[in-house]
Amino acid sequence: MHSRARRRGPKETGSGTLAGRMAALPVLMLVLVLLISRAPVFDVAKFGLFLLAGVTLPGLVLWRLIGAYRRNLVEDFAAGFAVGTAAQLIVYLASASVGLQRWSWGWAPIVLILGMLDHDVRNRVWRRVEAPLAPWTAWLLSLSTSLVLFAIYRKGPERYAPAYTDPLVSDPGMAFHQALAASAKADVPIVPLWLGGEPMRFHTFFHQVTAATSWATGVDLTQLTYTLVWLPFALAGCALVFAVTQRFVEPSAFWVGPLAVLVAGLGGALEPLHDLSVGGVSMAAGAYLSPTQNMGLMFALVLTAVAIDVLRKQSPRSRWLLLLLVALAAAGAKATVLPMAVCGFLLVFLFRRSTRNAFFGVLIALGLFVGSAIVVFGGESSGLQVKFGDLFTELPPYQSIRAAVGTDQRAELISAVAILVAWGLAVAGVLFLRRFWRDPGGIFVAGVAIGGFAAALLTNQPLSFYRMAFPFLAVLSCVGLARLAERLDDRRSAVLVAVAAGLGLVGCGLARWGAADLQGVKEPLIWTVAAMLAVGLLVAVGWKVGRGGRMPTAFFAALVAACMVGAATLPLIGLVSGQASDVVYGRPGRDGPTEAEADAARWLKENAPGDDLIATNAHCIAMQGDTCDSRHFWIAALSERQVLIEGWVRTNRSSRISATTGTDPSTVPYWNKDQLAANDATFTSPSEAVIDRLRKLGVRWLYADNRAGEVSPQLKQFVRLRHATLDATIYEIR
Repeated sequence: MHSRARRRGPKETGSGTLAGRMAALPVLMLVLVLLISRAPVFDVAKFGLFLLAGVTLPGLVLWRLIGAYRRNLVEDFAAGFAVGTAAQLIVYLASASVGLQRWSWGWAPIVLILGMLDHDVRNRVWRRVEAPLAPWTAWLLSLSTSLVLFAIYRKGPERYAPAYTDPLVSDPGMAFHQALAASAKADVPIVPLWLGGEPMRFHTFFHQVTAATSWATGVDLTQLTYTLVWLPFALAGCALVFAVTQRFVEPSAFWVGPLAVLVAGLGGALEPLHDLSVGGVSMAAGAYLSPTQNMGLMFALVLTAVAIDVLRKQSPRSRWLLLLLVALAAAGAKATVLPMAVCGFLLVFLFRRSTRNAFFGVLIALGLFVGSAIVVFGGESSGLQVKFGDLFTELPPYQSIRAAVGTDQRAELISAVAILVAWGLAVAGVLFLRRFWRDPGGIFVAGVAIGGFAAALLTNQPLSFYRMAFPFLAVLSCVGLARLAERLDDRRSAVLVAVAAGLGLVGCGLARWGAADLQGVKEPLIWTVAAMLAVGLLVAVGWKVGRGGRMPTAFFAALVAACMVGAATLPLIGLVSGQASDVVYGRPGRDGPTEAEADAARWLKENAPGDDLIATNAHCIAMQGDTCDSRHFWIAALSERQVLIEGWVRTNRSSRISATTGTDPSTVPYWNKDQLAANDATFTSPSEAVIDRLRKLGVRWLYADNRAGEVSPQLKQFVRLRHATLDATIYEIR
C-alpha cells in the first residue's frame, strides 16, 4: 500500500514536480504581455532570442561549469543571466576598444558550442538540479514576483512608453541614460553627447550592456531603454533575492523566500502620511527610472550568493573566479556595490578572524573598488560628500513640517524619528536573528546592509545607498521572522504569518484612510503604529485560543509580519489608484519633447554622419526666472550625435560646481558663458561671422527648436534648410 501511494504521488524530475514547473508559466506570460504591450512584437522576439541564446544560456554554462552550481532552476537561470551579462560586458569593453563593438556577441556561441560538444563539460553543465522547488514555494514565488514586476511596469513603461510622444509625460533621467548608451555604441571612452568637449567619469556599464544589446539585435535604443531592458534585470533581481534567502532557511520554510521577494520588491517603509511618502526604497521604486540601480542590484545579489558559499568554504574553489567576474562587472555598474561588499567581507573578518576567505574577499573588493575609482571614475565623486543627516532633510516629511527659515532642527528631529520608525518597523525581523552571527554568510549579508544604511546616514546621496541595502535587510528580516515562527513549535505557523500579513495590509490601509485629515507627521505615525500593535495583539489572541502555545512569541511574530507586509500597502494601492501611485513614485515630468521635436532629432540620426557636431538653442527643460534646469538630453539621445551645448548638468564638472557652491545639481549655471552666448546668437542674431565661428568649432548641423525660444527668420540666409517639422527645423552649415 505504501509503495502504491508513492507511485500515485507527483512524479519527481530533475526540475521539480509538474505542479512546481507550471508555476513559471504565469510569470513568463506576464513578462511577454508587459513587453509586447509597449514594444513591437518583432523587437520583442529579437530581444528575447538574444537574452536567451546570447546571454542567459552561455551564462548558465559558466555558472555551472565554474561554480558547480545546480541548486534549482530559478537560481540557475537568474544567476546565469547575471553571469552572462557580466561576460558580455567585459567582452564588449574589450571589443569596443579595437572598434569591433558589433561583434561582441561572438563569445556566446563559442561557450554554447563548448557546453554542447565537450563530453566532460556537457556532463557537468546539463545535469538535474539538486533541490527543485516544492510546488507551494514555486507558486508563492510566482505570485510575489508577478506583483513586483507589475508594480514596476505600472510605474515605468505604462507611464513613459512609447517615449517622446507626449511632452507632459517625461523623465530627463531616462533621456540621460539613453544618450550615454548612444555614446557607448561608438565612443571609447563614453562622452556626454549633450555637451561637447567634456569627459564622462560615471558608472556606465549599464550603458555598455545596452549598446551591446542594440548592436546584437538591431533594436533601437529608445525601445531598449524605455520598454525592454528593465524587465530581465528586475526579474533576475527578484529571483536572486529568493536565492540569497534560501541559503538561510530550511526547505520546509516554503514561504520565506517568496515573502522576501515581496518585501524587497514592494516594501521598505510604513507609509503613515496620506499625501507624502517617507521615501521609496524598494526595488520597485528604483528599478525603472534608475536602470543603473536595477543592474547594479542584480550584480550585488549574485555577488552575495557566491560570497556566502565562498565564506562557508563550500567547494569548489573555482567559485572565486565567479566572484571576481561579477565583482568586475559590479565595479562600474553602480558605485555603491563594492563599498558595501567591502563592509560585508570586513565584518566577517572582524567577527571571525580565522576566516582567511574573508581576508581575501576584502582584498578583492577593496582592490577593485580602488581600481574602479581610478579607471572608471577617474577620481571623480559625482558630487558625493560626507554630510550627516541629509537623509532627514531631503525626504518629504521634513519639508511638510518645516517652519523656520534655514535649518529647522525641530522639524529635522521629527523627520528623523518618523523615517527611522517607518523604515525600522518594515524590517523588524532583523531583531530576531537567533544565533545568526555564527554563520559567516549571514555576517556578510548583515555587513552589506549595515554599510548601506550607514552610508545613507553619512552622505548627501542617501537613497542611492539605502536602496541598494534594503533588499539585504529584507532578506535578514524574513529570515528573522522565520526564526521567530520556529519558536512557536507548530507546523502551521505559516498560517499565523499569512493572517498577520493580510491584516497588516488592511491595518495600514485603514490607518492611512483615518489619518487623511490629520496635520503633521506625529499623529499619522501614531495611528499606523497603533494599527500594527492591534493586528499583532489580535492575531496573538486568536492563535492562543486556536492553537495554544506562547502568546508573546505569537504576538511578536504577528507584529513583525504585519509591519513587513504592511509596508507594501501604498505600492499595492498604487496599482489601482493614481493618487497613491503619485505619492509613492512621484508624478511624471512635464518638460519632454513633442513628437515633432523628437522626429527632427531622429532625422539627424538617419541623415547626419556619425562624427558630425550639432548646435541647438534648446538647453532648459524648465525656467524659473533666470534659473535654467538644464537636464536637456533628448536631442543627443535621439540623434545619437554629439551636441556642442544642449544641457550641461550631469557631467563631472557640473557635479564639482554643485558640491563646492551648494547649488542644486539641476540648476548649475553654464561655466563658459561666452561659448553659450555665441551658440545662442546663431539662432537669435545670425550673421556670417557667427556662423563661421561655429564652423570653426566643427559644427555642421543646427537644430532650431521653436519651443525653446524665438528663431530668427534670417537664419536660412546663411545656412541650408534640410528638414522641418511643426516644432523644429534642421539646418546644415554649408
